[in-house]
Amino acid sequence: MTSSDLVRWGGVATMLAGVAFAGSALVGLVFGLGVNALLPALLFASAFGLLTVGFVGFHALQKANYGLIGRAGFYILVVVLSVEFVGRIVLALSGSETYWILDIGSLGALIGFVLYGVATLQARVLPWWCGVAIIVGLPVRIAMFPVDPWGLVVFGLLWLALGGVLWSRREASTEQPARVS
Repeated sequence: MTSSDLVRWGGVATMLAGVAFAGSALVGLVFGLGVNALLPALLFASAFGLLTVGFVGFHALQKANYGLIGRAGFYILVVVLSVEFVGRIVLALSGSETYWILDIGSLGALIGFVLYGVATLQARVLPWWCGVAIIVGLPVRIAMFPVDPWGLVVFGLLWLALGGVLWSRREASTEQPARVS
């Protein structure tokens, strides 16, 4: 698979992750399902798997333009998001209500997002706001938790926008990525 393909599919996966994050909140809101209902839980879990694929696309686009910080953030996020994906699927299908165990991974995700966002700002391949959005997205989501499900909808829209930017850069990834001022 070429770098351009990885970027394109990463953009699509990131946009779908945004739809899944927002959709899990809206399905629960519209149908009045509780937090532990199966459909919103599976949508929420799938968002983590899709976001993992999305970060492979971000990495394919930017890897030549960032160093250790970007690689560290990328690998932390791949591990944390993969564990979240598998763990939330298992917990949703088992009917367990111990989701708080996975919330401990939020610290790892926060570290990964901050490192990757800083690397994105340094790489200057994507617009500056993409790096800022990666850095502040999870803290804003956590801060908006009291107004759930709207915090999750905002988080989903953020990833939808970031995926759109990544997808639009797919052609530039076949050459040396153009730096954005």
